[in-house]
This record gives sequence, structure tokens and C-alpha cells, in this order.
Amino acid sequence: MPIYMDRHDVPGVTAGAVAEASARDIEIQGDYGIEVMTYWVDEERGNAFCLMKAPNRNSVRDMHGKAHGLVPNEIIEVNSSIVNAFLGRIHNPGSDKPGQSTEHSIFNDPAFRSIMVVDLKDRALVNSKYGKELGNKLIKNFNNLAGRSIHDYGGLKVENHDVVMASFSSVSNAVECALNMYESIQIQNRCTDLPYVELKIGISAGVPVTESSKIFGDAIRMAKRLCAISESGKIQTASIIKELYKGNSAAAFNGTGQIRALNPADEQFLNRLMDAFYNSISDREVKMGEFSKRLGVSRSQLYRKTIHITGLSPIDFLKEMRLNNAIKLMQKEYKNISETTYELGFTNPSYFTKCFKRRFSVPPAEFIKNLM
Repeated sequence: MPIYMDRHDVPGVTAGAVAEASARDIEIQGDYGIEVMTYWVDEERGNAFCLMKAPNRNSVRDMHGKAHGLVPNEIIEVNSSIVNAFLGRIHNPGSDKPGQSTEHSIFNDPAFRSIMVVDLKDRALVNSKYGKELGNKLIKNFNNLAGRSIHDYGGLKVENHDVVMASFSSVSNAVECALNMYESIQIQNRCTDLPYVELKIGISAGVPVTESSKIFGDAIRMAKRLCAISESGKIQTASIIKELYKGNSAAAFNGTGQIRALNPADEQFLNRLMDAFYNSISDREVKMGEFSKRLGVSRSQLYRKTIHITGLSPIDFLKEMRLNNAIKLMQKEYKNISETTYELGFTNPSYFTKCFKRRFSVPPAEFIKNLM
């Protein structure tokens, strides 16, 4: 039976009220073929999230409506192992069984999480640059370093084959973990004979159920995009991370420190820019005037904003996105150079090869060879 998570926006909600509502759900769950598993409640933000096995979304709405009248604002289908990976449980705290009586289930456990995405810069290219033996060693060291830091700072590592991803209940712990990772990688760079490597880190935050169809979909998308634009030696964060951070490294946010936080307007522009570019990634004739109109800014504003947020001009940022997507196409979809060239809007294979080698210091043919 599918598992669903829903979100209820209830200003002024209390843990006791949600516990009582959950108990009412449990009383009639059998009438709707539902098994209530657990819930999360955030009194500060005024929302609650319920997790349950159910035949469909309508049965979830009908049960809630009959039990207490609190119809969900959003409902998404989820995987229990993914829920556990992000939130640390799929049953009530201290229990390994779904559902409990009201007297045992009053807890204020917010589902708000900081999502960190960490990657080794140009990780897919290390085998081509250094050979498989040394490349695999660099990747193993990176994974071990990230895993230790995430564990030490109370995070949960979430399985993801593209990047290292982690969930933190504490914003401050997420930031401190990122700072620790950078310090650790610098020690490795200074004190070992391994090749110099760089980290890319993006941190966002949010709740598990939004308009996205995936759990923490909005927060994950932002964290990945922040990671993608992070500069050498800088941790890139969303504005909410700076707002909620209460750790001992506040100076790192001062503009000249190790952390760079976007403001809300820049976050919105970055999402709109990347969405527009992804939708046109295969177009051979790129006209920035059309992008500026689509984004509601002048061409000069498009240039200034893109430089400010990404460090690259619009043309160069689009090219960077295309080249990074080229790696994915060749690595995961086994596309050859010609297929990749035309799927990503490059004019011809020789131009694509020139751009790829200039960016990654490795010809695409050599990269494909090392995938075999």
C-alpha cells in the first residue's frame, strides 16, 4: 500500500492539539483502510505533517475530514526509507510501531530540516585526470571525510548517487559541519601528497511537503543549485540559513568570510534563470535578449545579476550548465560525443570537444574511455 505524507498549515497549532487529532485519526483509520504511522508538529511555524499508509490521497483527505476537519494543504506519496533518511524516524519517537494512544504521543518534533549538498569539484573527471587507482582513492577519501563530519555534527546522510547529501535538524550544526569539511580538506591538501582538491557545498532548508511532488523537493533543488554555483573555498547558503544560524562562526557570514548567503531576491532570480536555461539547453541559437524578456529584466540587468550570483556571464553560465550536463549524458546515458554535442546545443563535435577540454583539462574521448 502506498505511503503518504501530508502538510497541515494551522497557525497557533500546539503539540497537544495535533496529538489529539492523530488519536482521532487512529480511532477511525480502519474505516478508510489507512494505517497512521506518525506525525511531526512545529509550533513555531504553525504546521504539522502526518505519515500514513493509505489506498490513495482521497482516503487521506476523507479520514482527516471525518476525524477532526483538518484537511491537508498538500499530500505527496513518499518512500518510508527516504522519510527515515531525512527525518530519522517513521514511527512515533521511542516506538518501533505505528500509532499510539494520545497520552503517549504528545511531542513537539518539527519536520523542518537543513539540507546540505556536498561534492568534490569535477568529481566525475578525477579518474580521467589522475588514473582510476588514484581517482578512486580521492573519491573514497572525500566520501569518508564527508561521512565523518556529517555524523559528528548530528546529521543524517541521505543516499544519493550524484552528490553527498545530508539532513540536519539544526541549522547551526549544518553550517559548522560545512566549515569542518572545508578545514579537513585543506589539511589533506597541505599535509598529504594527494592531488589538490576542492569542495563545493550548498545549504538550504525547508519542510518535507510543499508543492513539489518529492519529499524536501524545494529544499533539495535549492541546495543542489547553491552547490553548483559555490565558489572555490566558499560555502553557498540560502538566506534562511543566515537568518537562523546561531553558532559561533557568525563572522563567516560577514561578506568576506567563508560563507556566502544569497538574499531572497537573488534566490528567486537564480531559480528562474536556471529553469529558463534548462528549458533551452538544447537550443543552438542562444539569444540573451529573449532570456531577459522571459525573466523580466533588461539585458544589462541579466548580465549584472548573473555575474553577481554565479560569477559568470549569462553565456558562460549556460555553457557551464551544458558541460556539466554533458558529463551526466556520457556517464549515465552512455551518449557518445556526437549525441552529446547536438543534445546540448553545441554547434559541432569539434567545438564541443574544444570547450570540454578547456573547462575540464581532459578531452571528452578520454573521459568516455575511462568510463569503460
